[in-house]
Amino acid sequence: MRPFEILTLILIAGTLVALFTHRDRKVFLFLLFGTIGSMLVQHFLEGQRWQFAFAVYLLPGMYIFHRFQKTTINTATKILLSIWFSIAITLPWIIPVFSLPSPGGPYDVGTETFHWIDSSRTEWFTDENPNDLREIMVQVWYPSDQNVKKDPEPYLDFINLRAKALAGAGAIPEFFPSHLNHVTTNSYGGIPITEKSGHLPVVIFSHGITGTRHLHQALYEYLVSRGYIVVAPDHSFDANLTIFPDGHIADYRSNITGHPDSLNLRKMQMNTRVTDISFILDQLEKMQSGKIESQIIGKIDYENISVGGHSYGGATATVAAQRDDRINACFVLDSWLSPVPDETINAGVHVPFLFMGRPSWVGSDYPGNYPRLDSLMAHSSNPKYQLIIKKTEHLDYSDIPLFSPIIKYVLDVGDLTSSVSIPLMNGLVYGFLEKYLTKNTQSGFDTIIQHELITPVP
Repeated sequence: MRPFEILTLILIAGTLVALFTHRDRKVFLFLLFGTIGSMLVQHFLEGQRWQFAFAVYLLPGMYIFHRFQKTTINTATKILLSIWFSIAITLPWIIPVFSLPSPGGPYDVGTETFHWIDSSRTEWFTDENPNDLREIMVQVWYPSDQNVKKDPEPYLDFINLRAKALAGAGAIPEFFPSHLNHVTTNSYGGIPITEKSGHLPVVIFSHGITGTRHLHQALYEYLVSRGYIVVAPDHSFDANLTIFPDGHIADYRSNITGHPDSLNLRKMQMNTRVTDISFILDQLEKMQSGKIESQIIGKIDYENISVGGHSYGGATATVAAQRDDRINACFVLDSWLSPVPDETINAGVHVPFLFMGRPSWVGSDYPGNYPRLDSLMAHSSNPKYQLIIKKTEHLDYSDIPLFSPIIKYVLDVGDLTSSVSIPLMNGLVYGFLEKYLTKNTQSGFDTIIQHELITPVP
C-alpha cells in the first residue's frame, strides 16, 4: 500500500477504538476529522482507487453509529464495523498499486514509442478490409545519463481504453483494473540517450498471446539501466489491445484455442510475428542512419542484437533467430514450442540460446512442449542452455507476480515471491547476454546458473 493509504487506515483503526471504548466525544471527533484530512491528502497526492472505497464509506458509518448510539456500542455493531474495517484494510493490500523494482544499474531509463506501418504486408487479421496494411506500435527503452526531474511514465498507457480489454481477458468487471492508472515505471519519456557509451547492444522482445509490450518492464528496465537498448512491439491482434496514435485500435483476435486447426493457424500467425521482428530490424537500420527520428540515432550496435520472448513470444524469438542472420543471440522465457514449424525444430538454432522455464508442462493444454524443446535443443549448436526454475509457473516469467501478493491463487503463478523470481530471471538474462552477446568475461552467468532454484537440463 501507499504511504497515505497506510496512514489513513491507521487513523481509521484509532477512530474505531475510540468509538468502541466510547471515549470522550471530542477524542472521537478529533480522530474522525484527522482521518478525513488524511484521506483528502491521500486523494490529491496519491489518487483515489476503488479498492479504498470501503475505507471511505466507513467514516460516515462510524459517525452515524456514534451519533445515534449514545451509550456503549453494542456487540452487533462492533462486529459489523470490524468486518467492514477488515475488508477496508484487505482490499488495498491484496490489490495494490504495485511498484516495479528499482532497475539498479548506473543509467537512468529513457523511453519513446513509435507507430510503424509495413507497406509491404497486408493485414490478414482484418478480412473486412483487404487493403489494410500491417501496422504495429513499438516502444524503445534506452540508457540515459540525465538526472531526471520529471514524472515517470505510467505502467500502462490509455488505461481508460485498456481497462475493458483487460477485464474481458480476465473475466472480471471493467472497473477492476482501473487502479493500474496509478502504477508508474522507472522510465522517463524523451530524455536524451547516454553520451558515455558508444554503440549499445540491442534486445528485441516479443510478448505472448493476449500479452502486451508492457508486461515485462521490470526486465527491460533492468537491462537498460546496465547499458542495453530494448525494443518491444505490440503484435497487433495478438496483443490484448493495441492503441494507435489517432485512437483507432487493434483488438485481440487470436482466441482460437480449441479450434480443430488451431496449431496451423498459430503457425500462420507465427510468420506474421517473425516478420514483425525482421521489420523492426529494418526500421532500426533507418534509425541508425537518421532516416527515422529517434533518441537512439547512431547508438545501435548492429553486431550485438538479441531477440527474446515469453510463451508464444518465445516461439517467435526462436523462429526469428533461426531465420534472420542479423540476430546474434536468443533467450526465451517458458516458451511455447507447439507452433514452431518442424523445419525450425529440425534445423535448430545456431546462435547462443537460453531457455528458462517451469518444471513441467504436464497438465497444460500442451503437455508435449518439453519433448518438442528437447528435439530443438538436440538440433541446435552450442552454446545452448535449458534451465528449469523450481516453484515457477507460466506467468512468473513476466511482471504479473507484482500485481498482488495472492496472485498465485487466481492466475498461473508459482510459489516464489516476486522479490525472488524477478531478480533471478533478470540476472539470468543479463548474465547470458553479457557472456554471449557483449563477450564480457565477468558476466557472472556461470555462477548464477548454479543457484539452488535452477536445474540445468543436460
